[in-house]
Amino acid sequence: MALSKMTSARKKKIKTVLSMMNKQNQRFIPIVRPLVEMMDLVTTDDELDYLLKMGTGRYDYAQAQKASPISDEKFQSFFETMKRKGLVHIEYDDLGKETYRLNAIAVGWYEAMMHYLRGDPSEKAFSGKWNDFFKSFRKYNFYPLRNIQNLFLRTFLTPSQDTAIMDPGIEGNNKKKIIPINTSLSASDSTVYPTFYVSDLIEEYGNKKAIYAFPCVCRHGNNLLDSPCRFDMPRESCLAFGKTAGAWANWGYGRPVSKAEAIDILKEVRDKGAVHSVIHEKDDYRLPVAAICNCCWDCCGILKPYNLGAAALKYKASYTARIRDDADCKGCGNCEKYCPTTAMKLVDKKVTFNSSRCIGCGQCAFQCRQNNIELVPNERVVYLPVLKKSEARVRV
Repeated sequence: MALSKMTSARKKKIKTVLSMMNKQNQRFIPIVRPLVEMMDLVTTDDELDYLLKMGTGRYDYAQAQKASPISDEKFQSFFETMKRKGLVHIEYDDLGKETYRLNAIAVGWYEAMMHYLRGDPSEKAFSGKWNDFFKSFRKYNFYPLRNIQNLFLRTFLTPSQDTAIMDPGIEGNNKKKIIPINTSLSASDSTVYPTFYVSDLIEEYGNKKAIYAFPCVCRHGNNLLDSPCRFDMPRESCLAFGKTAGAWANWGYGRPVSKAEAIDILKEVRDKGAVHSVIHEKDDYRLPVAAICNCCWDCCGILKPYNLGAAALKYKASYTARIRDDADCKGCGNCEKYCPTTAMKLVDKKVTFNSSRCIGCGQCAFQCRQNNIELVPNERVVYLPVLKKSEARVRV
């Protein structure tokens, strides 16, 4: 899978396929040169031609086979590779029958491809192009273009994930934190979404024996580029649910886990600073939960671009942090270190809090050594504009 010079015809095919992929979920991903080069690196012309013919519809196996000129004997292997590469997404109809459609770029194709490429010589180049994809937006980060972007993105961006917390009563590896959540706080005029704990999701899907654990592809990609996670997160940290996740696990991308194992994973990543980002099917909050991305602001494909000064961020949040008593702050700096959005800052060895940047992840409350920060319910949509380059704290 060596990257070679693209013909204009192949480039056009790739851009068309990526445009169709963008229609498959709520998360819009700009189609720029590094993304085109990523697709060029890992697809054959036969695969691109098939995806163009497949379009954005939903197929059963017979329909999917009919869309290909490949002989019946060879199609099964060809189609299996397309699924493993994440080019074709598996879904299930109301009767539990497997169906297929073109995948989204992310969450979808990128994550599957990172699993598919593990150990392949091309995986480092693929990860490098993904990094280049984010870096390409930093060149637009200057005044007044940044301000224009922020005005546009505030309306255009869809909040495609929730921030959730574990049940505060659940014991961690080395400490137990009780976070008061019964204080009333008025919400903004934004759309209101339901509050839940990630531990409730583990209970729900654990009863169905439908929880699967996967290695974090974001962190793996950073490691390939000699940029290891500064929070020392465990390799296996992402949790996904349902039959589609089960298919990925059957390919060797992950493994089934029990409720107890899933809680242990959540405890470990929470203790080390992870944000629990709840991902819905097709990035649509009206659809069921598909996965919990447990990642830090240093690696996460959602949080890292914001902290790089490359992208705005929009989250559905259920809580807001609150400092109990300014006088009790000892200036340890944990809240600033673990806050994914720099809502917490130390000024003259005392914490200051910018509520407009808080996504309610609970890390400040959990990590505070003085137990001086609490979470209060506040269901809202949080929009975080593109950071100035001087504010960025991730370098690539």
